[in-house]
Amino acid sequence: MPKTKISVTVERSLVRECDRLARGTSRSEVVETALARWARDRRRQSLEDAIEDYYASLASGERLENAQWADLGGRVLGETWK
Repeated sequence: MPKTKISVTVERSLVRECDRLARGTSRSEVVETALARWARDRRRQSLEDAIEDYYASLASGERLENAQWADLGGRVLGETWK
């Protein structure tokens, strides 16, 4: 995959600690891994927020029906694992 060169300014002590912990891993790899994890965490949080918003928007009847389906699914799953 093509790479893009960037420049960042980071606290000196953090760079020293990362260099010490990297043990042969390049700074570029460290930054790329950190950015990938950050992006994954943001996507996950965005999905969790959307799910929470969806369930908060349900009317009481829809919430009851959802709870009933969840209960049924839990019981079926429990029987499957026996």
